[in-house]
Amino acid sequence: MCAALIDSVAAVLGETPPKRLGVAVSGGGDSVALLAVLVAYAKDHEIELHVVSVDHGVRPEAKQEISFVTDLCARWDLPHHVEYWTGWNGQGNFQANARDARYALMADWAYANDIGHIALGHTADDQAETFVMRLARGAGVDGLSAMAPRRVTHGITWIRPFLHVERAALRTYLQAARISWCEDPSNENRDYERIKVRDALTVLGTLGITIDGLVQVSHHMTKAREALDWQTFLAARDVATIQHGVVALDKRRFFTNPDEITRRLLVHSVTWVSGSGYAPRGAAVTRALTAVRAGQTTTLDGCQVQVDGPVVWVFREHNAVRDTVCEVGETWDDRWLIDGPEDDPDLEVRALGFEALADIDGWRDIGLPRAALAASPSVWYDATLVAAPIAQPDEDWAAHLDGGADAYFAALLSH
Repeated sequence: MCAALIDSVAAVLGETPPKRLGVAVSGGGDSVALLAVLVAYAKDHEIELHVVSVDHGVRPEAKQEISFVTDLCARWDLPHHVEYWTGWNGQGNFQANARDARYALMADWAYANDIGHIALGHTADDQAETFVMRLARGAGVDGLSAMAPRRVTHGITWIRPFLHVERAALRTYLQAARISWCEDPSNENRDYERIKVRDALTVLGTLGITIDGLVQVSHHMTKAREALDWQTFLAARDVATIQHGVVALDKRRFFTNPDEITRRLLVHSVTWVSGSGYAPRGAAVTRALTAVRAGQTTTLDGCQVQVDGPVVWVFREHNAVRDTVCEVGETWDDRWLIDGPEDDPDLEVRALGFEALADIDGWRDIGLPRAALAASPSVWYDATLVAAPIAQPDEDWAAHLDGGADAYFAALLSH
């Protein structure tokens, strides 16, 4: 069993594994098994392991679990770091908020310690549970696709070596190796959707709907998603152009595509412009497409979608960025970098706004909608406009789009 698990790690890390590797360990059986296997693998490949745990500050058992991980790391002579989350305000979906915070905290820790990869202990059971949860929400091809064994977010490569291994097999391995782990009492809490799904999978198993079968279906969905992504990429090359960070879609060719490709083009355009890590909800996308077909301007996920004759424009909504401020030299709205002759800390990058735009002669010659220019980056000294690199180009100031225009197309193939 250990050899097979080591092979799983080797398959994900490839022929040139990183010299420093982070491992997320909660103390549960999945993550402890991952750590134990990585200890053996790292020894043979001269990899420096660093263990990180996150205390979400809501369960009294967490301190005991983290203490257990600390002792385990001491046994294997591994550094162990703990991050603490204090951002829960009791509102919204706790598990979703905790997950997002956990990834952000671990990514910040890894970046500060020159660690580019973090290993996670997700299993085939997690794949199957997630599939059923998303199926219950009416997810489409993307939502029902398998988790990726390698994924880059927050600037970190997250690896999941055990996505094809069932949770029971990992516990069998731990028992054989005489390695203990902690049982999270929340795994018995039927208030959580995932725990209800685990119960349901037991029943489904009597009908022949197994964890392995659901994992296979999720992989089929991944193949379908990849094919759709490729067709969307080809359609984007035919339909879309990027002008100063604004997406311009040829309306006739945009709607000539099959409905699913049209939907994907709009979703991709909006998420690329907004920088959101999540696609807008399906119902909102459907409403936006209905409006665009009728020639109406609409908003979606912090973007404005405007129909102007033969063109469908997708750009940042002014209301979404009117309070976004940074210094010159910093990234504005997570996508723009402003260069100029001055690096004065008293200068600020803000959205241009409609009032300032009205005072700029010749802004119509830029060829962008008025609302798109109002949401474009500009440089200010208090209430005085210093530069508007997009609406009023000059030789001194320039606005650079992170990744350039080609990033729009490349992102379609970056799952």
